[in-house]
Amino acid sequence: MDTPIRRVITQHDAQRNAFFASDELLTPYDPLTAPRFSIPGPDSRFGVIQIQRSRGFPVDNMRSLPEPHKSLVPLADTKGPSGRVIHLPESAKRGWMHRTLSLDFFVVLTGTVGLVTDGGAEKIFKPHDVMLCRGTNHEWVNRGGDPASIFGVVIPSQEIVTENGVRLAKTEAGPIYDPTEEEDEQRDLLRFGREIYI
Repeated sequence: MDTPIRRVITQHDAQRNAFFASDELLTPYDPLTAPRFSIPGPDSRFGVIQIQRSRGFPVDNMRSLPEPHKSLVPLADTKGPSGRVIHLPESAKRGWMHRTLSLDFFVVLTGTVGLVTDGGAEKIFKPHDVMLCRGTNHEWVNRGGDPASIFGVVIPSQEIVTENGVRLAKTEAGPIYDPTEEEDEQRDLLRFGREIYI
């Protein structure tokens, strides 16, 4: 549960050349330990590494954003995509059923992971298997004998309305697992001859 992930970020310099803006190891943390953000222990339900958040769509690659790692962020932002790695301990044989208003792309990195739907159906995934969750109610469970990890990209979606007109809301998860999404501060800055918001 303490295995770090290497995150490398590229961006442009003033001459329009790409460069490596950062190259660092990010260690998983247990959101329940905020604001200390401790490494997940034997009693943790899961660990998380927040890779990136974007505050708009299409994404503005020139926009500066606060570091998302070791912070409490919504399960699914409403304003732009986000990426994270989820670590499931071998004890995570029961998950947490939840729905986000998002399109989620998930890839298993290590271990054996079960994805269970609210209808009771389950599929088992191994490393390199890919899942797409389209706003469906689901839970993650570890179906192997070792810790498992999943990489996910979460993209906000439109409201889900079933064929018979029922509107499906996101699961209320509380301030730790789904804190209130902060409002963006709007500031006018001139960068490369154009106005941007940070």
